[in-house]
Amino acid sequence: MQSKPILAAMMVATSPFAWASPTLSPQQALSQAKSHLTASLAELNLAAKDVADSKLLSQYQTAHNGVSHLVFRQYVNGIEVAGGDIQINLNREGEVLNKHNFFIKNAAQKANDLNPDMPADQAILTAASYLSMNGLMPSYQLEQAVGINQASVYAGDGISLQNIPVKLVYQANQQGQLKLAWDMSIQTENDWWSMRLDADTGEVLSQHNWSAHASYDVIPYPNESPADNGFVLETVTDPHDLLASPFGWHDTDGNEGAEFTDTRGNNVFAQDDLDANNTGGSRPDGGSDLIFSVPWNPAVNPNQEQNLDAAIVNLFYWNNIIHDLAYQYGFDEPAGNFQENNYGNGGSASDAVIADAQDGSGTNNANFGTPPDGGNPRMQMFYFTGSADLVINSPASIAGTYTASGASFGAEITPAPFNGIVELADDGVDTGSDACTALSGFTAGRIALVDRGACEFGLKALNAENAGAIGVVVVNNDGDGVISMGGGAQGGNVTIPALMVGQADGNTIRAELANVVDADMVKVSADRDSDFDNGIIIHEYGHGISNRLTGGPAQAGCLGNAEQMGEGWSDFFALMMTASPTDSATDARPMGSYATQNPNGIRTYPYSTDEAINQHSFADVVDAIRDDGSISPHLVGSIWAQVLWEMYWNLIEKHGFDADLYNGVGGNNIAMQLMMDGLKLQPCNPGLVSGRDAILLADETNNEGANQCEIWAGFAKRGLGVDADSGSVFQLGDEIESYDLPESCLVDSDLIFADSFE
Repeated sequence: MQSKPILAAMMVATSPFAWASPTLSPQQALSQAKSHLTASLAELNLAAKDVADSKLLSQYQTAHNGVSHLVFRQYVNGIEVAGGDIQINLNREGEVLNKHNFFIKNAAQKANDLNPDMPADQAILTAASYLSMNGLMPSYQLEQAVGINQASVYAGDGISLQNIPVKLVYQANQQGQLKLAWDMSIQTENDWWSMRLDADTGEVLSQHNWSAHASYDVIPYPNESPADNGFVLETVTDPHDLLASPFGWHDTDGNEGAEFTDTRGNNVFAQDDLDANNTGGSRPDGGSDLIFSVPWNPAVNPNQEQNLDAAIVNLFYWNNIIHDLAYQYGFDEPAGNFQENNYGNGGSASDAVIADAQDGSGTNNANFGTPPDGGNPRMQMFYFTGSADLVINSPASIAGTYTASGASFGAEITPAPFNGIVELADDGVDTGSDACTALSGFTAGRIALVDRGACEFGLKALNAENAGAIGVVVVNNDGDGVISMGGGAQGGNVTIPALMVGQADGNTIRAELANVVDADMVKVSADRDSDFDNGIIIHEYGHGISNRLTGGPAQAGCLGNAEQMGEGWSDFFALMMTASPTDSATDARPMGSYATQNPNGIRTYPYSTDEAINQHSFADVVDAIRDDGSISPHLVGSIWAQVLWEMYWNLIEKHGFDADLYNGVGGNNIAMQLMMDGLKLQPCNPGLVSGRDAILLADETNNEGANQCEIWAGFAKRGLGVDADSGSVFQLGDEIESYDLPESCLVDSDLIFADSFE
């Protein structure tokens, strides 16, 4: 294996900001882009008609560096080709920085008919049936079909929480042919599906979830959770940023004076959703003086009324904080940010975040659904059930309390002990104790001890339950830490309780099974509310940013491929926004430790530049392939976030840390800007290599390449060096690692690297 160089000392630091020359007007940028497309047909391997029939999908300019971002959508017979985009990024002089081509050559010759055999309303009902939605009312048309693509809107009654827009598009199949398809979006309680169905047969050709799910934690900026400030609420006065929210957080008309005295405004509408109907619940009112004085008692359950108001206010505050901060780095109106009123600054309006506190539709999770620019996203924040322990009553040699973590599926573990005899599971296949297939010879009425690995937790628990188990204890196969377990496809079918214990504890219990291990599964702490975990709120909002910026704001489906890094950008947002001047590169930064009450967090490893703490490298993305062939986006994302964390600390070593994340000039500010601009410069359906290249390009554009070696060192340390290769970004397992740096980052043929930052 190649050595892993890590940055320690670099060349003389240069200014991170380049001199700004005049920028292109929108008309000039569009003209330049069109001219470049026409002149690049051979390079792009396209026919003239492929480009001639295209239409501009989105266009905007990043203010701080003058880069123009344009996305063109391919059309055939007046109907758009889904995913058929060319993205062009121009610098302020009109030179092409890069381009990403997903047009289909000779598309007109590959398209089938113009007339669908299946009408739009039948396609909607077919999609609903595919989503296993039963007992539905028939939809009815609200807006009549318009244009060749028969675009219309149907009522969502009984099917979707929002009205259902539907139109004809062409969808490329695996043979490269273009099939006429119905494109629609359907919003359920927990998911927001963008779907395309064959307009003749009703076959589902494409399905993408606009809602991104995750588990993280949450008190005033930059505190990550109540644990950071002594479990008290602090009063902040006029926290809004005058650039991002010039009329305050409660304005919607662009004139002085608040339109709302409760937790609504231009950037977010925050309320409870205890009944999980997405129609809006209570909102605390601050009166005409906008004074939101809401007491909080962390010792009581989160559904106490006083804590509900505090949760909503905290959720409103943090959504606005993230909005205002991201605005400084280019997530503004033209780039597709979330605002009801865009104050004449471009972009599509009427899309403030709908933020639901204490949402009753789930537990131990949170999510954020992102439609294209102009559609309101929805953030749903859930309770996290209190931590549970495994108490061994006998034999005396191992009696005691063992640290455990719970699951987002199965029966609730309560303060009343759940007792049983522990028995090792055996499915008779390979590692028989992983319970990935049906168990054999298990004694009904006992607690099953199973090993982590090879399949989803929900499937393990279901196989144990089907064999007669009354509970499941999963032994971690990757260290002594524990994580909160998600259920996967089978979790909803599990009715018995489940816990995880660390590897060493599990082995201790396993060694004594012959002596009859009597155990209690018991809840030892109260539930926690993710509305007080700022890290979770930042993470979820981060999904909205990465979805809007990748591929342009007019679409929100560019992060559905296997190697996409959506969870990673969201983790990185949370890490940066909750950073402290006293932090060290080698500190362990867990995600989700407050809400889950797990000090190690919810990821495989905490984030750290110390490879003894975080062992991830690029090749580990293959581990994200589940037994059923699906992909764990959180594992892919956590690898990406660790790489960005290496870059972040390299930049801080060079430029220092600036506590002012809004207007500062430290390495942390530079890292934030490079990440935001990288999102804009990368292609739709990016992989880790193309994401790396977009950040390097952003540094060349913003800073004349002043930080290339710091960036390369961060990536190379974790296997994304010069010769790294993603293979196909639509699958995992074909990646190639590289720990090499470019020659420009070498001095006299010797690396200017040592082991770590101090």
